[in-house]
Amino acid sequence: MINPPTNLIKLSQQEFLRYSKQIIIENMNIEGQKRIKKSKILVIGAGGLSCPIMMYLTGSGIGYIGIIDSDKVEMSNLNRQLLYNEIHLNTFKTISAKSQLHKINKNCKVITHKYKLNKSNSKEILKYYDIIIDTTDNFETRNVIYETCYELSKIYVYGAVDNFFGQMSIFNYKDGIQYKDLYSQNINTSQNCNANGIMGITTSYLGSLQAIETTKVIIGYKQNLNNSIILCDLINIQMKIKKIYRQKSYNNITTNNQNRLVKGHEEKNYINHNLILIDIRDQKDFLKKHKAKSINIPLKAFRLHGTIEFLKQYKNQKSISIYCNKFYKASIVSSILNLHQITHSLTK
Repeated sequence: MINPPTNLIKLSQQEFLRYSKQIIIENMNIEGQKRIKKSKILVIGAGGLSCPIMMYLTGSGIGYIGIIDSDKVEMSNLNRQLLYNEIHLNTFKTISAKSQLHKINKNCKVITHKYKLNKSNSKEILKYYDIIIDTTDNFETRNVIYETCYELSKIYVYGAVDNFFGQMSIFNYKDGIQYKDLYSQNINTSQNCNANGIMGITTSYLGSLQAIETTKVIIGYKQNLNNSIILCDLINIQMKIKKIYRQKSYNNITTNNQNRLVKGHEEKNYINHNLILIDIRDQKDFLKKHKAKSINIPLKAFRLHGTIEFLKQYKNQKSISIYCNKFYKASIVSSILNLHQITHSLTK
């Protein structure tokens, strides 16, 4: 319950002592701590983003945390999923996470859902929780989360990471933006969003942001993230907040000079002399086949200062469009260009 009757919620002497350092915060106080104690949070996924989220929310005194994940702990998880260690290998993440969280705060009730979220079970699970935190790495599950949260009027805290880059936002909050306003419903849902590699530092940073924003929603603190998305570039130590506008259509997205998916019937625009079409695939793939009049700037070149300066020369003269057959790579380039305020679109 986001707005519980706090006069009916009691804090014990032990709780006053344990949470004293956060209770004295002006924007938290006793009322905020009572709201935290009463809250029910569902974390979808038990991986790199989830670990710091669950650890910090548990430590803050959250009342209930639900965890849904069907995976087991693997060796390759241990660089970023810091709730687990080698003794947890080949065990279900939900079970191991519950055990570890109990060590952090035995008063937090952890509910495990040892299976994958899908259309058939999503409503039955999500209806019991106040806030849904998405830490998944694929678009198919995110679409299920969005549709279910929208139907059940649940607040949806979104986060995604790749390499040293990340983004997060809050959807379905106070009649604000929806997940559909960020991404087209026509993207390839079979894509894995962190197939380009991931640093534990990145997941920890973004997960902490998700935990902070979740806490602010619970205690009723004024949200500066309303109708916006946070874009993080940790390799260059940059963070931007971009405004997102609600869309009337599911077909396209426009996010205040961010990504716009160009449909096939607009392909004639690729040869327009006012458009620069940049193919970010490797040179070998580009030479095999590419769109007419496109130029090849591989993904790795966008890390270079010279590439950014080159594009800045044209940002007010020509439209810039990014092409790649792998959406996650295009998203990385898009994040880089957004950080440098270079208006562009994505095309498939």
